[in-house]
Amino acid sequence: MTLADERLNPAEFYCVECTDYLCQMCNETHRGLRVSRSHKVLTIEDLQSGRLTAELRARETSKCGYHNELNKFYCDTCHRVICLHCVVTAHKDHQYVEIEKAAERERAKIKAKLPTVKNTADLHEKWIKELQSIKNDWPLQVQRTEEQIEKQAEAIIEAVQKVKSEKISQLRAMNAAREKQMEAAMEAAEMDLASAMSCVQFTDNVLEYGSPAEVMSVAGELTARMEQTADEKIAKRAELTNDFMNLTFDPPDGDPEPEVSKLIGGIKQTRTSFTSTLLSVEINVEKGTQHGSPTLLKTVGQEGRGDGQFYYPTSVAVTTDGDIVVADHDNRRLQFLDKDGSFKKKVELEFEPGCVVALTNGELLVTGDEHKIHVLDKQGRESRVIQVTGAAEKDKNTEDIAFDSLGRIIVTIGYQVLVLSFNGDNILKFGDKGQGQQKLSFYLHVTVNSSNQIIVSDCGNHNLKIFDPTGRHLFTCGSRGSGLGQLTCPYCVITDGEDNIIVADCSNHRVSVFSRDGTFIRHVLTRKEHGLNYPFGLTLTHDGHLVVSDNHSINIFKV
Repeated sequence: MTLADERLNPAEFYCVECTDYLCQMCNETHRGLRVSRSHKVLTIEDLQSGRLTAELRARETSKCGYHNELNKFYCDTCHRVICLHCVVTAHKDHQYVEIEKAAERERAKIKAKLPTVKNTADLHEKWIKELQSIKNDWPLQVQRTEEQIEKQAEAIIEAVQKVKSEKISQLRAMNAAREKQMEAAMEAAEMDLASAMSCVQFTDNVLEYGSPAEVMSVAGELTARMEQTADEKIAKRAELTNDFMNLTFDPPDGDPEPEVSKLIGGIKQTRTSFTSTLLSVEINVEKGTQHGSPTLLKTVGQEGRGDGQFYYPTSVAVTTDGDIVVADHDNRRLQFLDKDGSFKKKVELEFEPGCVVALTNGELLVTGDEHKIHVLDKQGRESRVIQVTGAAEKDKNTEDIAFDSLGRIIVTIGYQVLVLSFNGDNILKFGDKGQGQQKLSFYLHVTVNSSNQIIVSDCGNHNLKIFDPTGRHLFTCGSRGSGLGQLTCPYCVITDGEDNIIVADCSNHRVSVFSRDGTFIRHVLTRKEHGLNYPFGLTLTHDGHLVVSDNHSINIFKV
């Protein structure tokens, strides 16, 4: 399709004189017009073959409308192509460059934005797959709900026939309504995909085959369109899917003798949970470059055995009272600091603590003692011990620990992640040893976000892996290295109020931030700017300050 119209008909031809792409219908109209019937029109196959690339780029550029000379320069002051006479007359005091250099400059700008548009198209495809997956599950939901309704109705079959029919009819009507919502959402998603793919195709052809004048003629419009390819669709997509509901049956409790309607129960609607984060596609590739630098408020401690001194502080947490708790690993103790970092007390342990997490009820969970989780009360006294069973590696200790809004404890042992009830009963476990996008290695650290997705910092594989609450792998972000978005031996990981992922990039001596969909945002703390030295533990205080344990000290930053 052409850049101007955005119809769903794909481009099949290219007019050399008009420098435009034509679909089959547009080409027939183009050939029928007197002004364009003699134009040279190529097929897309001819363009993509590469045989005509040199010819197209070498052909004569446009001529100056004032002097009838070839436009060989580009005026940066006036933003237009000009000829040599223009350079020495009307534009002699302006900033100008050769048109080839200007075109290469614009090509570089466009090329830099192209991966973002391609990524957007990929996200649209993933979005459609997720919508399709949800849609495929709905018939099973309806089937299960009908079976529950039938089972509930058997006990009072003679009295509830009418009500049963009404409820099933209600269910099917609600399902039919959301099917229409789904059709609208999928149609919109498919149109978004088609638009994005068309933009990619057009941009590829302009970059590959466009002459300098052609590039300059479409650069502004093309850049603007690429910048708005994704974000202009987000609000509409969110509007179409905000009302998606799951349909399940909600039966009553007790003996089936009250009113018929109450016995049959209602059809419960709950919002559909989306595992991907495509509703908030990040398209700003420069995001994070304009953030202010965090301010160091206080550094607490040094290497040692005394109060307020630390030896390998592996983890930090904040209690309900706002105190900072430090897992002082080699000193085999917990140290409590007030919110300003002043020493308050210490709790001696009989093992080297790996991680400490504070619960909303004031209790602390501490790992590092074989396959045990020690539960401490607000005063630091041990109230119980949870014995973790089912781990594959018997010689490894409990490493990291988190607690989600479902009341579940998530703990890591070796290359496995185990999910327990609050009482310590096994709910599920996952993790295959090795390298790869879905495999886990050693020294796993873990946290959860507001959707109870499980985020694993995989030290041995140098990346972050995100799983849904059932342990299904969603995506992986990061790779080994020291560049933007890369990690080397990542340690503790936490999330903030917007579900951004904050990770201690230990061997790179920095703290990095990723969005909830895995897009790299920025390095929030570095060795050069903030003096970090092997950061291990991370936590956020109640007033939003970032606490980092690095080597033998605790640092409190205002971010």
